[in-house]
Amino acid sequence: MISSELLTDLLAPVGEGRIEPMAQARLQALLDAVPVALMEFRLQDGRLLLLAANAAARRTPGLGAVRNPGVDASDVFDLLADTPLLDQLYGVVRVGAPLDCRQVVREPGRLLLAWDLSARRVTSDCIVVTVRDASEAEALRASSQASERALEDVRRELREQTEVFNTMESLARTGHWRRIEDPGETVLLWSPGLCNIAGFEQQEWVDPERAVSGILPEDRHVFEAIRERSAGLDVEYRWRRPDGEVRWMRSRVQRTLPRDGVQVVMGVVQDVTDEHRAAEQLREQLLFIQRIASRIPGFIYEFRLHADGGTSVQYISDAVREFMGVEPHEVTADHGVLMHRVVAEDLPQVQRSAMMSVRKLVPWQCEYRVHMPDGSVRWHMTNAIPHREPDGSVVSHGFTMDITDRKRAEQEIERLAFYDALTGLPNRRLLLDRLQRSIAACQRTKNLGALLFIDLDNFKDLNDTLGHDMGDQLLAQVATRLVGSVREADTVARFGGDEFVVMLEALAPDLQEAATQAETVAEKLLASLNQPFDLDGGQHYSTPSIGITLFGDERLTVDELLKRADLAMYQAKAAGRNTQRFFDPDMQAAVNARSNLEADLRQGLARGELLVHYQPVVDHHARLMGAEALVRWLHPQRGMISPGDFIPLAEQTGLILPLGQYVLQTACEQLQRWSQHETTAHLSISVNVSARQFRQAGFVAQVLQTLKSHNADPRKLKLELTESLLLGDIEDTIARMVQLKSEGVGFALDDFGTGYSSLSYLKRLPLDQVKIDQSFVRDVLTDPNDAAIVRTILALAKSLDLEVVAEGVETTGQLSFLRLHGCEGFQGYLFGRPGPVGDIDAYLHPAG
Repeated sequence: MISSELLTDLLAPVGEGRIEPMAQARLQALLDAVPVALMEFRLQDGRLLLLAANAAARRTPGLGAVRNPGVDASDVFDLLADTPLLDQLYGVVRVGAPLDCRQVVREPGRLLLAWDLSARRVTSDCIVVTVRDASEAEALRASSQASERALEDVRRELREQTEVFNTMESLARTGHWRRIEDPGETVLLWSPGLCNIAGFEQQEWVDPERAVSGILPEDRHVFEAIRERSAGLDVEYRWRRPDGEVRWMRSRVQRTLPRDGVQVVMGVVQDVTDEHRAAEQLREQLLFIQRIASRIPGFIYEFRLHADGGTSVQYISDAVREFMGVEPHEVTADHGVLMHRVVAEDLPQVQRSAMMSVRKLVPWQCEYRVHMPDGSVRWHMTNAIPHREPDGSVVSHGFTMDITDRKRAEQEIERLAFYDALTGLPNRRLLLDRLQRSIAACQRTKNLGALLFIDLDNFKDLNDTLGHDMGDQLLAQVATRLVGSVREADTVARFGGDEFVVMLEALAPDLQEAATQAETVAEKLLASLNQPFDLDGGQHYSTPSIGITLFGDERLTVDELLKRADLAMYQAKAAGRNTQRFFDPDMQAAVNARSNLEADLRQGLARGELLVHYQPVVDHHARLMGAEALVRWLHPQRGMISPGDFIPLAEQTGLILPLGQYVLQTACEQLQRWSQHETTAHLSISVNVSARQFRQAGFVAQVLQTLKSHNADPRKLKLELTESLLLGDIEDTIARMVQLKSEGVGFALDDFGTGYSSLSYLKRLPLDQVKIDQSFVRDVLTDPNDAAIVRTILALAKSLDLEVVAEGVETTGQLSFLRLHGCEGFQGYLFGRPGPVGDIDAYLHPAG
């Protein structure tokens, strides 16, 4: 309700009394009929309280509190609590300044209220507030603002696109035009880019006559023809700019379908002057190259390795027809036809070196042979320079020439200078050069070499009795036999007269082993030259005397080596001819001793002088687990011979095969005997197997047959292999081990850590056990390196789930260290030396 005080102030004259109740009711009805929300507030005790409100205020959303006179203004305008409105209303009542404002409250996506609000002070402590709904006006205003922003965005984007388009036209030296034709008029519009390349000032409207004014008269017919062609075709013509410069233009026209009688024709024009200039330069360069190519003794080509890995020959000169017997168009279609002409032996090197050149961008030069259509073989040499193109491909420009005459001349010069005319062997000059190189190589590689000086016994008698022609035939046949008896890498030379020299390279670094290798070759040469020679249908025998000296172990000159070999040859003659001798007396003695030992070993095997001894293998509680079978030789005169003396000899001579089989048979017999007794049935035997023995054909079948024939348990047999076995065919090694493993035979890797095994192979081998070499165990308490190696081996074996046996355990300190770090198998003098099988029984049943 409107308060009586306000009604009195509004209706009664000054000084007069209150209006009548009837008038008050009429005035209240009148105010309720007003469609604008009216509210009266009074400032009381510092609070702005609602006195009355009309019906429109009570119906206005957001003013629900007006139904309760006396509520605070903050409750009436609760939706505007976060705005300065309440402070402004307090200002109106206190100061008297009127308030007119629009109040808008939004939440995301929705308008909560929009009011046009006014406030007036009517008494010293009362104000009247009116509120009109402005939602529709606010919505229209927001919509208008959004439309204006969208329009501005579109305009800005259009300006940016226009700028980008104009910039792109400028960069591409391109422009476009539109011609709009209707029955009334024709309008021609040019883009800024088109004006730029044509040399015109920038203008949008261009006169049709001026638009074609720059076309050269001789090209005018080309331009006119475009109007008669179908849309989408390119046409090129020359254009003279106003400054006099002539440029090449490329144009394309597109017509649109008429609409409402209006025809629109559009065109794109591009300045292609640089393309024409580049093409012209390329044509001139090509003509220049072709003129040169037709005058040089060879052919030129361009080879391309594309970024995707493909290859092609872009160009090849006509001379390829003469030099390779193929047509140029055949090569550009498939350059493989060139490779088909290359001799098969030379082809891999040609392809490999060519591809290395283009991949590493280094110059290429290669000499090779080619088959010509007439069946002849010619020598060619190709030089090429590669470079990388911007697209990632590599282009090589090359030149090929025929060098057959040069190669023949070089070969003839070399033959005359370095080869013996009678035998075709290297002569003294070439031998000395090769020997010098070989001596230097020995110093680098630490391998040894050998020089064999060969003199034919009684050759002078042959010459004197049968004549020099027969002597020459003999020398030629001797040369052939010598070459056939040595490796291709070795050198056979004619030193002069009836003297020949054989140079052996890349022998073993060990002096003894190298001497053995040289001796083997010498014996082979002796055997070959002891065969009869056919001289003019008759047989003739000629024997050689061979002197041998090794080189590489000390610095000696070529002359000193030749003197030693020559002296050794005379020692051979002094020994009765048809034999060989080493220069060094001590070496000769060693060779003789080795030869005698080999003979004794053969006889010892036949007479049963070889014995098998056993060394105990125990666990960490010193309980006997088995034994290792070790061969021993009791010589009738020399007594017990160390295995280090005769085992390597057996390896070199092949006697290791029968010797190894003997040890295996003896071990299987012992396993069968042990199996008959409860106290020994659990024992196993380890047998060492050499690489040569393991790789012999039928080794697997031999082992299984030996086990079967002696009724021995395969599970009690362990074969010990050395790491040198891994240097051969590893896949074959694994296959053989798997075969035996499937039958129960176990495997141990002996002397682990001293060889060259790869861990990648080790994890693939079906091993049961590794044995730590005694060289590591010996100093395990004093050498930190040996201790670290032992710990590493134990850790590695554990990770691979392998048993470990430490060899050479001689002290309790070593045993304690090994036990501490997880070793569970031991072998060494601390538990027993190798001895007869009775020693094993004594270990099981110690006296007392």
